[in-house]
Amino acid sequence: MQCISNFKGAINTPIVSLVAGTRFIIMALLFITTLAGCNLTQNSNSEQDKQLQIAADTFANPVLRNGADPWMHYYEGNYYLTTTTWTSQLVMRKSPTIAGLADAPAHYIWSGSDPSRAFNFWAFEFHPIERPEGLRWYVIITSGVEENFGGQRNHILESEGTDPMGPYQYKGTPMPDHWNIDGSYFEHKGALYFTWSEWLGPEQVNLVSKMTNPWTLEGERNVITRPEYKWEQSGLKVNEGPEIIKHNGRVFLTHSASFCNTEDYKLAVVELIGDDPVKPESWHKFDKPFFSKANGVYGPGHHGFFTSPDGSEEWLIYHGNSSPTDGCSGTRSTRAQPFTWSENGLPNFGEPIMDKQALAVPSGEQGPLTAQVQGVKYKVVNRGSNLCLVADAQGVVSAQDCTADNAEWVVDPANDGLFRLVNSDFGTFMSQADCATDAQGVMAQPWISSNCQRWHVDASELGWVRFANAESLSHLQIAGCGSASGSAVVTGGDRFTQCTDWRLEPVSTLAMINANSGKVVSVEGCSADVDANITQVEYKDLACQKWQASPTENGFYTFKSLNTDNLCLAVNGQSDGKVDIADNVVQAKCNEKDSEWRFELLPNGALRMVSHYGLALKIGNCSLKNDDNVMQEVWKDTICQHFYFREAE
Repeated sequence: MQCISNFKGAINTPIVSLVAGTRFIIMALLFITTLAGCNLTQNSNSEQDKQLQIAADTFANPVLRNGADPWMHYYEGNYYLTTTTWTSQLVMRKSPTIAGLADAPAHYIWSGSDPSRAFNFWAFEFHPIERPEGLRWYVIITSGVEENFGGQRNHILESEGTDPMGPYQYKGTPMPDHWNIDGSYFEHKGALYFTWSEWLGPEQVNLVSKMTNPWTLEGERNVITRPEYKWEQSGLKVNEGPEIIKHNGRVFLTHSASFCNTEDYKLAVVELIGDDPVKPESWHKFDKPFFSKANGVYGPGHHGFFTSPDGSEEWLIYHGNSSPTDGCSGTRSTRAQPFTWSENGLPNFGEPIMDKQALAVPSGEQGPLTAQVQGVKYKVVNRGSNLCLVADAQGVVSAQDCTADNAEWVVDPANDGLFRLVNSDFGTFMSQADCATDAQGVMAQPWISSNCQRWHVDASELGWVRFANAESLSHLQIAGCGSASGSAVVTGGDRFTQCTDWRLEPVSTLAMINANSGKVVSVEGCSADVDANITQVEYKDLACQKWQASPTENGFYTFKSLNTDNLCLAVNGQSDGKVDIADNVVQAKCNEKDSEWRFELLPNGALRMVSHYGLALKIGNCSLKNDDNVMQEVWKDTICQHFYFREAE
């Protein structure tokens, strides 16, 4: 019997480029070694593996209904997708499978509050860019005023770290003084460029400018494409949605042409033939469209590019309608299909794939792969022994002293209310050997898209949780309820004892993001005073927006503000034992019951934050506004009571 081993060397991490479609995957061979009690193999195509896959080998368009202006990346084990909302909220979905995006929860990761730019959110894009402080994601939003679309501008957000889910900080608008939309980035010869669309007289055109940084333009701003052909003038004379793709040293700008409210919205291509992308003469435009209505798909456009999980395929993502009369409405749906390159080196997008036609999923989606899945890192601590889950380079999982190496895990939502436990050192996934219903060993192995690698995370008492394998429903526990460091970890029946109870101890410094507003739990005015009020404020990388968890008793924690030495998130006025169902939340001394909280993972991946008195954290009035109050209230399962932990180092 053999198992995949040497996982630490099996790195499967995309090399990030500014242009989707140019990333490559580094795959290291997985060494095979013998491990008693295990017969999982590297072959993800075995009959058993196929039966246990969480998704089929095919999917069908549309990927997401009401999914206009899509943008997608596959990054570290998950697809991330944004689409236009028309609201004041930026939405992102994520899933380990492309088919899973259809039902993936909508995460509102940022919302507008300034009335000059807080409405009519369109056309999000998010790009990984290397900065002096490391990789950061930059989200481009087209947004404006509530009354009409005349105030639309490109606006830029910057992530705190490497997680596409944020938190995000507002950085500015490259062009505050006039209408401009559909911004995108590209890199050329070591310099960063911005491309976008705006009106020039009766024509909507695409422009390019060089950038000083991801939110500031420098130098000339020149028109690169205009709607010069009849096929670009259906409805209105429009060029918009410019995107860059590179292949074999050649650079192409692809864009949408004609008015989006017609069935003739389509994709056009220009090629960089000169040295300076800002000079109009450096570009050659092709006189025929490259992607047009066909097969019952109308108005295909506003597109982007992404690579398959193994880096071997390039994919086009775009929106289209199923009716010629639907136009620029919420009927536009997200669609994806692979594309190739012609013999003369031009992109060959083919024709839109008809609805419900089976397509093979992007190559490598089913694994095996390892990934540094993004998210807050936890130690998983056993209730009976106070030992932590630890993985080694051979994939063996044991219970050891919590100071041991390789004891940090990411708890990653993975569709259907289930979660993946990912070792943050090796990028491997907690798996039940053989998915047997009897007590069996567990492993940390590369992702093979198996239901044996997903877990229910169920609330037990007093903040403890139980992990039940999605396939076998057997519970994670230390073999024989042992307490010696190095004890084996197995799955088996739930004895409803301390054997099967665990707590999730956040290791990362974190921000608490409200699921409705995308704003973070903050100390009002960054005060260091006892009883200072707690509000929600858009993320600004301030110490008073960052928290460090410390265990108290059972599964409870205090959350200390990094703004102070000894003050924690607390319920106001509870030390007298009287509980008000709508008490205020403040910062107070960390050594009182008022400052103790537990949290529960919800099926949508969000958290319920519960005070020691059993009431849930909530944003007052469920608003999107800065400085609105944070309180505790009876749990009603409303979105303004849902929160996310995000790393905020």
